Amino acid sequence: MPRNGLLPYEILPLLCVERRDGTETRTLTDRRRMNVEKLTDRLNAPVQGTAVDGLKLALALLWERRSECPRAVPVLVCHDEVVVECDEEQAVGAKAWLEKAMIEEMEAVLNGTEEVAVPVEVETRIDRGWGEGG
Repeated sequence: MPRNGLLPYEILPLLCVERRDGTETRTLTDRRRMNVEKLTDRLNAPVQGTAVDGLKLALALLWERRSECPRAVPVLVCHDEVVVECDEEQAVGAKAWLEKAMIEEMEAVLNGTEEVAVPVEVETRIDRGWGEGG
């Protein structure tokens, strides 16, 4: 289904560049991956790489804004998840702090051009512990 008028197969070829010595892909932040041979990797690398770029920028923003939630600490990052540890009374504020940073940076990455506005959503939850079921 088209999102904001563009289909995935219309966007991905724009991020893959043919080279004489193989294939190069680029993320929306222009980070490149060289010599990508398989078609599935050529199509996947820009998408996954762009997601990682947004996540790294969000983590940097959390560091810059650590005074907003001083006792909340990101303790684990895995794929597209961030675990923040804080005191129970700070949980709601830490959740908002994390959501704001993730949305702001991913919007900057995805909507850096004025061609298409891609909506950015994050899911967060508060748990008492790291294990399943909190």
